[in-house]
Amino acid sequence: MGKTIYYGTYYRNLDAKGRLLIPSKLVEEGLKEAFVVRGHEGCLAVYDPEGFQKFIAHYMEMDFEDPGQRAKMRLAAASATPTKIDAVGRLLVGKQLLQDYGIGDQITIIGVFDHFEVWDQQAWIRYAVANGLSYDTNIRSKA
Repeated sequence: MGKTIYYGTYYRNLDAKGRLLIPSKLVEEGLKEAFVVRGHEGCLAVYDPEGFQKFIAHYMEMDFEDPGQRAKMRLAAASATPTKIDAVGRLLVGKQLLQDYGIGDQITIIGVFDHFEVWDQQAWIRYAVANGLSYDTNIRSKA
C-alpha cells in the first residue's frame, strides 16, 4: 500500500471466521501482512508495512509530555494489530477487534489514498450523509 494510491468504495460481508475479502485493487501482489489500527469516527485503518512505518513516524514526532498528544499516541499504539493476508486476498481482522469498534458483518471499505478503512456499513452511510454537504463547502472555500 505504501506506493499505491487507494481510492473507491467497496461493499463486503465478513465470513464466519471474521475474514474480509479485500478488493483486488487494494491488495498489492505478494502483500502478505497488514497492520490494522484505530481509525477516526469509528472505523479501522489498514496499512501495509511501509505505510505503517510512516504512520509510526508521525506519532513518534509527537510530544509525549503533552496530555492530548500522549493520549493519541497511547490509543494508536494500543490499537495496532498485525494481521495476515491469505493467498485469496482475505484479511483476518478478528471478531473481537470488530466488536470493539462496533463493526458488524456488513462492511464498507473505502480507499483513503495512503491506506484503506474498514467501516460498519451503516456507520459509513451515516458519516457520508452527515459530511456530504460540508464537502462541497470545504472544497470551494480552499479552491
